[in-house]
Amino acid sequence: MVAQIFTNANNFDTVTVEQGETFLVKLRDEPAEHIYSKEKEHSAKTVWEMKAGGGLKLLKERFIPDIPDTTTVPGVHEWEYEAIKPGTWEIEGKYTIYRFGGEEKFKLTVKVV
Repeated sequence: MVAQIFTNANNFDTVTVEQGETFLVKLRDEPAEHIYSKEKEHSAKTVWEMKAGGGLKLLKERFIPDIPDTTTVPGVHEWEYEAIKPGTWEIEGKYTIYRFGGEEKFKLTVKVV
């Protein structure tokens, strides 16, 4: 059972999670953003690049499009983590905005008790 859900509203927050609990990070994503990149090959993969500290284990990652059975429309990207080790850990994400240049960042500090 997922104990808590964190979204862009929690960006740069510090949250507390008990060891052994699982939680979700849910952020908006638009895989079609890749078509604006300068890469030769474009993919329909997520634009978010997420990294988590060693006390957090990624259990599951998935993209849920706003329109079912499509891959290039906007939607919600979910990462399910388990708090496996006491301490203070960070989840950091970067979303490259190819169309306009720049990037969006997501950071969540997780205290595992």
